[in-house]
Amino acid sequence: MNRGVLSVIGLLLAAVTFLAVNVASNNALNSARLDLTEDRLFTLSDGSRNIITALEEPITLRLYFSETAANAIPQIKTYGQRVRELIEEYVTLSGGRIRLEVIDPEPFTESEDDAVRAGLQAVPLTAGVSLYFGLVGTNTVDDQQVVPFFSQEKEQFLEYDLTRIIYNLTDPAKPVIGLITAHQMNADVSPLMRVGGGGPQPWAITETIRETFTLRTVDRAAEAIDDDIDVLLIAHPAGLPETLLYAIDQFVLRGGKALVYVDPFSEVAAAFARQRGGAPDVSDLGPLLAAWGVAIEDGKIVGDWAAAQQVDAGTPGRPRVTRYLPWLQVDAGNYDGGDVVMGELGPIAVATAGSIVKLSEGMTEVAPLISSSDQAMLYDADDVRFGPNPQALIEGFKPAGDSFVLAARITGDVTSAYPDGPPKPAETAAEKADDEAADQPADAADQPANGSEEPVKHLSESQQPINVILVADSDLLYDQFWLRRQGFLGQQLVIPIASNADMAVNALDNLAGSSDLISLRSRGKSARPFVVVEDLRRAAEQTFLAEERELQAKLEAKQQEINELEGSANAGGGALLTAEQQRTIAEAREEILETRRELRDVQHNLNKDIENLEARLKFANIGLIPIVIGIGALALVALRIQRRRRARHTD
Repeated sequence: MNRGVLSVIGLLLAAVTFLAVNVASNNALNSARLDLTEDRLFTLSDGSRNIITALEEPITLRLYFSETAANAIPQIKTYGQRVRELIEEYVTLSGGRIRLEVIDPEPFTESEDDAVRAGLQAVPLTAGVSLYFGLVGTNTVDDQQVVPFFSQEKEQFLEYDLTRIIYNLTDPAKPVIGLITAHQMNADVSPLMRVGGGGPQPWAITETIRETFTLRTVDRAAEAIDDDIDVLLIAHPAGLPETLLYAIDQFVLRGGKALVYVDPFSEVAAAFARQRGGAPDVSDLGPLLAAWGVAIEDGKIVGDWAAAQQVDAGTPGRPRVTRYLPWLQVDAGNYDGGDVVMGELGPIAVATAGSIVKLSEGMTEVAPLISSSDQAMLYDADDVRFGPNPQALIEGFKPAGDSFVLAARITGDVTSAYPDGPPKPAETAAEKADDEAADQPADAADQPANGSEEPVKHLSESQQPINVILVADSDLLYDQFWLRRQGFLGQQLVIPIASNADMAVNALDNLAGSSDLISLRSRGKSARPFVVVEDLRRAAEQTFLAEERELQAKLEAKQQEINELEGSANAGGGALLTAEQQRTIAEAREEILETRRELRDVQHNLNKDIENLEARLKFANIGLIPIVIGIGALALVALRIQRRRRARHTD
């Protein structure tokens, strides 16, 4: 066999081997990925993995993404690929129990009709063309979960949203929320009683909660919390009996979650008490908070200069707008943006809130969710209890220099607030005499709850780490502080002006999930800014803004000089300005024009210098490295050529 035939056979064998290796690697390594991103953006958290691997029935995820329309928007195109790749991680990990369908809903097609029918949000781009970028998840019994639109601003919560959809499809029943409150929230008022606006009206927050959850009021006389309650919503628990406090203690110890709003001074309760009687204006949870490792500073409320709301403290006909330091409007700068409860929330309005402190002996982790600014101090609640005086509060303001915690998440292992077992219920004199006459009284720790025949075992410590969200204000749930009602075509529209209800729903939704779902926190973003550029941008802005303020002050001074000269002439009965005054005014106006030109130059230079800084850093990051690599490669080639030449000369 000649050498040419052997060469052809060798090439054919190489081609077959290459093809076989590619096919084998495509099948064997299809799911293999190496995640080198800083925040492990493409690696699912343990909580997500646990929920996915526990799936028993198949789930279908339909990703609606307008591929063609997204080509015109590079950011959306890139983020669409990011979302798809992350969902594919879910599919791979599920072992076939999650099925992904990617659909491009082109205009005027059945797929677009399906997207609209499912409730996906369409973003109009041009005439007749809309962008769809959402997800529809379904299970075997046609329960449905929808993401109307994947907003890149919520990218850090992308994994949480996807895992939550899968979890909800595995357990589609509405979570049950047990409400314990001393407020007159009228949560049990039926729709029939509300017809025509007559009768007691429930607080709007209860209606908002019912849209997502089953809301049930817990009787104050209850001695145990029903097992089918997923989360307790405790709002202003003033004057709760010991038996109910013990029931809450045991509920949390056995793994129940709680969203708690306590108040060192409730303006709403105080107002209701003045009008028609009601609960005390102070609430706590007896010994429970201490058992959870926290406390609300007794009789103290937070005043914050930076977050204070503006109020009218004048008299009729003579308005006077001023800061009211105990009424705060906190925003994202005061939040823990890494907690899913606070993510993407707008401003939250709070009123005479307290301060949450971690006890030194407490073993729990207390993670602040909302904090004041460092321009804050603590006032005595009595300073506002008997009539607010905004001016007096301002005059007495002395910032502590530290921020105060207004809301926190409490997690960890705890012991019971009732180490000796359940407290005995209140007894009448006759019942007490009967108990004393009994030969063998039953042990209190083994007494049945709610008349049941089987005794309830007392828990002395938590069966798993507790998860409680504590807010040091309950007034923020009241309509006045987060919404406005507006009539429209005979209907009352509720228009939120703060995110108070959104926070409550987020918290309940998070707590009602599994422990794996609750464990998920925000992840990083795939779009990484030039951090150095941002730092330089802030430094440049500070430099130029200082110069801008100086020029602005100079401008105002010259304008004031002109006004004074012209004013003195008018005060003199319209006398003509002297030649010197006219010359001074002309010079001042010329200086004003020159100052305005300098001001424009400052603003122009600010943008120009920032753009130059950004361009230089982009070149260093994007262009310089390839150039250095190219030069290195050329140098290596030149070195090899030189070595070959030397070898030839040697031969």
